[in-house]
Amino acid sequence: MSQLKDLQTVAQHFHILYVEDNGPLREKAKVLLEKFFASVDLAEDGEVALSLFKKNHYPIVITDIKMPKMDGFTLARHIKKIQPASKVIIISAFDDKEYLLKGIELGIYRYLRKPVNVTELSKVLYSVILEIRHEQHTKIFYSHLKSVFDYQSSMVAMLHKRELILANDMFLEFFDFDCMEACRHSLDDISAKFLKHDSFLYSSEAVDVVDTILSNPQKLFHIKMQDSENRFRHFILKYQNIPEKDGYGILSFDDVTELNLLAIFDQKQTKADADVANSNAMYDLLNVIQRNSAKVDIHNYYKGLSITNSAVITEINDDSIVLKTSYMQLKAIQLEQKTYIYSSALPFVVEAREIEKISFEKQEVVLKSLSFVESSPIERATIRVVPSEKQSISLFLGENKFNSDIIIEDISLDGVKLKLKLLPAGLQEEENVLVDIVLYIDKKPIIINSKVKILKIHEAKHSFSVVFLFEDLKKSNLVKYITKRQMELIREIKAMQNG
Repeated sequence: MSQLKDLQTVAQHFHILYVEDNGPLREKAKVLLEKFFASVDLAEDGEVALSLFKKNHYPIVITDIKMPKMDGFTLARHIKKIQPASKVIIISAFDDKEYLLKGIELGIYRYLRKPVNVTELSKVLYSVILEIRHEQHTKIFYSHLKSVFDYQSSMVAMLHKRELILANDMFLEFFDFDCMEACRHSLDDISAKFLKHDSFLYSSEAVDVVDTILSNPQKLFHIKMQDSENRFRHFILKYQNIPEKDGYGILSFDDVTELNLLAIFDQKQTKADADVANSNAMYDLLNVIQRNSAKVDIHNYYKGLSITNSAVITEINDDSIVLKTSYMQLKAIQLEQKTYIYSSALPFVVEAREIEKISFEKQEVVLKSLSFVESSPIERATIRVVPSEKQSISLFLGENKFNSDIIIEDISLDGVKLKLKLLPAGLQEEENVLVDIVLYIDKKPIIINSKVKILKIHEAKHSFSVVFLFEDLKKSNLVKYITKRQMELIREIKAMQNG
């Protein structure tokens, strides 16, 4: 059990490829491996496995030998050519000397004979991960060591006290300096680009970054910065004095982003960085849509009535976009004060939470505070409408009746959302109460009487919003009301357009 826990601890950030032509065995192995690894990909033969490896460069590959299209040894040979550091584990029912020698020749990490028990496999996987981690740490060390002698492999600059006096091309390019003359800045200017990350070096009230670097020669510091494309990069920084040259030293930055260590140090900040990256990706996709003169769809609700029209992106700025759309959609946006954008070119719906400006004359709207949302009102399963102002509602809680300061916010075939100025004592989630609602269409009353269950209670500044689910409602009257209410709202929104 201890071995399995150890494996779970070290394997949680690793990705693995499992290759087996026996379907049931393949699926069984996946169930086991997913308990330990960040992700598990499967392949039914060597050709599929090689295609996946070319895309993902897995650090660990487990494969059978005899498979259709391409055997395990041929697959291992290709893997080692593409990425020598990847570890290949062979699992086979055959264990003769010829196979063992061939595995050694190909640099196979371990050769296991079927059937493999969980204890044996976990022991091998734990061992291989420790070796990979050791190699990664060694790579960091030798990468830094190399930078001292080969300036072309890292960003390197020479300092005199706190001033930059020389730098290599990689350094100039990263910090967007046209030439060495443009680079003659204080190290303080460079250190201002170091971003906050747990256990990393960055400026704060308690830390003077430059003093920390200069007073700790030979020490390795973790640094996070953004490159010219706003991607987050992870560097190992080192400063060393030049012997017999007082005040002179060499500063080197080794990029270790590919080791994917940021989340290990600070998962919360890495999640925030991912949100920034998603925002950048969203704007990149919106730019692609604009360049291709493709249309997007805009979605809003007017008192529950769904309003959707196409739009054209006319302008994209750093924190906003300009859309041209119909008058009706602009009116719906104005009333709702937010909108949703969707397109087949976008992986998720984009929510715009801030309306900066609406021009009915130009038929344009300027949207800000944009972000991807994985769920949105567009995906509502039922139609909800806001009733007309003429309404009455009573709540029956036990022997008590409540009917003052209650407003229906919206109603659907599934339930009703009420706004209450005061929350009656005993009204709480999961409780059952009776509702008696009177709505009007064409001046005729429609009565809805039902037992309801309280789904959710939300407390606002001066009121309470309560969602009730109908439990024994005869829906014919409500279907009639919602249908007619939708027609009323359509006439209302068209009147706005004509007026």
